[in-house]
Amino acid sequence: MYARVIQFPLKPESITEAINYFQDTVGPALKELDGFKNSRMLTNSTTNRGLMVTIWASETQRQAAESSGFLTNILKQMGTYFDGPPTVDYYEVNVQVA
Repeated sequence: MYARVIQFPLKPESITEAINYFQDTVGPALKELDGFKNSRMLTNSTTNRGLMVTIWASETQRQAAESSGFLTNILKQMGTYFDGPPTVDYYEVNVQVA
């Protein structure tokens, strides 16, 4: 499995809206993508920082979701909640405990 981790600063007044947008719009859209396994959005209201972690079955499927413009569109839509540019990193999932 493969993970995409997006870190972003949040505008303090937009945290609740960002959470709602991820839950109501991003989450359902992710479920429609081939190879999508799961995703989490984490926020810290003390530091106004957030993380989006998305797990994919394969690197190829993660790349396909991004080359379709999905990620660019989501980051553009969520940009109104950000207080600076997000960073995107990629990882191989070596251990998962559920």
